[in-house]
Amino acid sequence: MDLLWVISFLVMYYIRPQEWLTLFSTIQFARIVMIGAIISLFFRRRGFQPGQLLRTPHDWMILLFYAWLCVSSATPFEVFKETYSLPLTYFIIVQTLTTLPRIKIFLGWWTFLIVAIALLALLSEHGIDPLGSYDLTHGRMKGRLSLNLSIFKNPNALGHNVVPVIPMLYYFCIWRRLLFLKEIGYFCLLIPLYCIYLTVSKGAFLAGGATILATCTFGRPKAVQIVIACFAILVGSTAIYALPRMNELQKAKTDDAIQGRIAAFKHGLLILEQKTKGIGYRQWLNSFKASHHYSKAAHSSYVQVAAELGYPGFFLLLGILYCNLRTLITANASDDNEERIRRILFILVITYMLSSWMVDLGYRPTFFMFTAATAAFHRHMLGLNPSEEEEDEFEIQPRLQPAWRARLLPQPAIEEAFARAGAPAAVLTLESGPGFVTRSEPEEEQSPRIAWSWNRIGIIDIALISTFTYGMIRIWIYVLGQM
Repeated sequence: MDLLWVISFLVMYYIRPQEWLTLFSTIQFARIVMIGAIISLFFRRRGFQPGQLLRTPHDWMILLFYAWLCVSSATPFEVFKETYSLPLTYFIIVQTLTTLPRIKIFLGWWTFLIVAIALLALLSEHGIDPLGSYDLTHGRMKGRLSLNLSIFKNPNALGHNVVPVIPMLYYFCIWRRLLFLKEIGYFCLLIPLYCIYLTVSKGAFLAGGATILATCTFGRPKAVQIVIACFAILVGSTAIYALPRMNELQKAKTDDAIQGRIAAFKHGLLILEQKTKGIGYRQWLNSFKASHHYSKAAHSSYVQVAAELGYPGFFLLLGILYCNLRTLITANASDDNEERIRRILFILVITYMLSSWMVDLGYRPTFFMFTAATAAFHRHMLGLNPSEEEEDEFEIQPRLQPAWRARLLPQPAIEEAFARAGAPAAVLTLESGPGFVTRSEPEEEQSPRIAWSWNRIGIIDIALISTFTYGMIRIWIYVLGQM
């Protein structure tokens, strides 16, 4: 039941029924689903265990990021009331996705819903338009495809939200799949690709190209990665610039839209240099308008978070991304299912990082959702979930001897008999209860499921996150210099 509530949250987030009909506008679907999810956690078979809340570096980084988001504001309690659903969403998802099949179902629904959003947008161009998206697309958006829902209401938002589903579909339906499923996957890929093309979003084109490159190279041998990267530089860049509106990048210094973004980037960097602790949550528009006398969004998650939460908030945001990347890059998958999930989660992180240079995604639930799924995968790989521990604890071993044999021979004698039979390495245990003697084979030594069995932020991690933060700021300055 808890998984059903979490999937319902995904549906509410993407489909947004409260925006379809005025009748639904007063119903707080998200709150109802959240309450249902919390109740289901308490009433599931093993109940709710508070000790399971903070068991991975991701958990601690999310908690610290949210705590700083509140305390760095001039009105911490008001910010808490407005944003408490964000960390709550994270912890509910982590506590729900306790097994690999659950993570796979969650990501499968996520993929399906993004495809559904892309299909809704495309259908609006062909007479099936329950949301009135056609008028929006051919009116205010001047022919660039949009979907008349609050988080997809402009072509850039729609394009960047659809980009991740391209590799997600590839890994779900094509990568190491049977032929029939591959055909379905290739057909479904046409939907997001055409949707992104019709948005005519330069940022979505760039993010999509980089995402496809990451999909093609991730998990491959180094030599193959180098060949693919060289090919992408030589051929891919030419293909990207052949797309609509991409030639505008060559006229960045005279393009009004690009110069508006540059003004936002400069304003954010100035705030970061002058106010180490930031200006406070959701204060960007007020600050920009006070300085420039017109409103302009940050057009970048990094710029927005750095300006509003300062160096500490920016460091913690990148720290969360670092935890995600470290888990996924160093995870040692044992089969195709684990590898499939690892690659899908990696793509979600990478697309967020790329799109965050071009759109405001900093406080969106998607950030907390893919981090929660990655933390759940991390727990699975290290065996930290209670359900998995309970299954291991009560698993019956294959070789069982009836209790009457245990009564005939004392356990040392049984061990000696096995030793004479040529099994000196076998371990014999006498179980209590119904009475079974269990012979268990010695476990083979395996490499850690996460490299170095990493599950704690150390000095090296802090140094790497600091380097990551410095590098992102240098990229920020470099972009300003080039534009």
